[in-house]
Amino acid sequence: MKINRMLAISLAAAIAATGTLAVAAPAVRAAGDAQAASVAKEILLRKLGEWIGMPVRWDSKERTIEVDKGAETIRYRLTDEGISSRESTVYITQEALRRTLGIEASWSPDGKPELSAADAVTRANAFLTRLQNGDMESAYSFADARFRESAIPAWMRQWIGQLAAFPRTWGTVAADAVHTTVTISFQGPAAPFDVEIRLNGDGQVDDLYATVRVDGYRSPAYDRPEAYKEQPLVVGEGDHAVQGTLTLPAGEGPFPAVVLVQGDGELDADSTVYAQKPFRDLAVGLAGQGIAVLRMPKTTREHFVQLSDRYTIDDEFADNALLAAELLARNPAIDPKRVYAAGHSRGGWMIPRILGDDAKKRFAGAIVLAGADPRYSEIESYDHPELGGMISAEELTFYREQLKLVKEPGFDPANPPQTFQLPPNAYWWADIAGYEPAEEAKKRDVDMLVLQGEEDFQVPAVSLQGWKEVYAGRANVEYRSYPKLTHLFTEGKLEDGIQSYLRPANVDERVIDDIADWIGERAR
Repeated sequence: MKINRMLAISLAAAIAATGTLAVAAPAVRAAGDAQAASVAKEILLRKLGEWIGMPVRWDSKERTIEVDKGAETIRYRLTDEGISSRESTVYITQEALRRTLGIEASWSPDGKPELSAADAVTRANAFLTRLQNGDMESAYSFADARFRESAIPAWMRQWIGQLAAFPRTWGTVAADAVHTTVTISFQGPAAPFDVEIRLNGDGQVDDLYATVRVDGYRSPAYDRPEAYKEQPLVVGEGDHAVQGTLTLPAGEGPFPAVVLVQGDGELDADSTVYAQKPFRDLAVGLAGQGIAVLRMPKTTREHFVQLSDRYTIDDEFADNALLAAELLARNPAIDPKRVYAAGHSRGGWMIPRILGDDAKKRFAGAIVLAGADPRYSEIESYDHPELGGMISAEELTFYREQLKLVKEPGFDPANPPQTFQLPPNAYWWADIAGYEPAEEAKKRDVDMLVLQGEEDFQVPAVSLQGWKEVYAGRANVEYRSYPKLTHLFTEGKLEDGIQSYLRPANVDERVIDDIADWIGERAR
């Protein structure tokens, strides 16, 4: 289960220089009131392009001005309506800018563009461009106060800066009740990279996330769209608010329901790992068998920068799962007596904590999917490399040395030792250092189902024995083991490691059937 939580990618920084208009934009000078009013409605095209990441070039052969808006190139002639040239500098009127580029902008007296709060894509591009240029003051002018007070991790700033060397899209928009997210993609030498820029209702940047993208996911054969409908559901508040998706079976309820809890990493609602989306598979598969499923992005994905230096394991795994169960219990389409937690990987290992914190007893039971051996605490697990994971021998040595600091009696997450460097932050480690899954398992005696793939290189199949020992003597805990299935419960081979996740594959239907049957038996 152990993974390196910091994304470390080195990108080549080679890019061909492109020609630009030869003369730098001079200050605009107006002669008389009428001319001043006219000039006020004009924008220095090249200067605007530099600000928002929209390259502007002069094609001397065709005598045209070329503007690259992502992959699209718009060409202007000096004779076009709304285009003018003075002192070798090209201007575009606000009306022409709106008509030809779809950008609502003006120029402020302090020499900076003012972008409409409704134009999320342009604001996101401007923020990202200023960030890549190291102009933090200008970048933060597009951000809200909470984001400005948070520190973008240095590794992420470096990575985003390196992406400037590659072609980029202008961005796609997805809006929900929490954020408007603009995703700007860069085409790297081997794979695309996505930068997700989140804006609040006022059009200000509220958070940021960057990731590698692998395309190719395909819906499973058991996905029958007519068998379910999907509804948005907001869970949590403030910097813990996420919009999840409730997949409801067709027909009349009330239905049993499952709340999905992801493993390590800043995962989206589908728990996307390269070309595979196991949580989407589980949602549509179970809904097809009469079971509602709620999946949601992790708080650490939706609010990555704001939470990165202070979140705990409860923030990451438990709090929203418990809130989700409470929301489902009040939903008339859901049977409040049959709501279950299903945790995958670290989320499965956290099931004893989630059940222990469930004071209102909203969860009638739980499902563990590839949960690490509960006999060991997180710190103890680093002394057992046979437990698997995605961490090198060199990193393991580093972690062991760092964990000596965490184990010190006086370890204070608000003021950790200067030599402390473990990701994600000191608060997370202080919290997890005190979590003993085997002890937490004693707090609630509910029905449980524990599942394990036998080709799992992250959580080896022997981990299932740990769950059997911890829950020894409990007749209401059942176990399943699956030959040929990986950590994501898709078909693969142990020796292929992470390469298995690069290939499109779906959660095996046997897993869907076993979960559905187990939940169905609880109603008898």
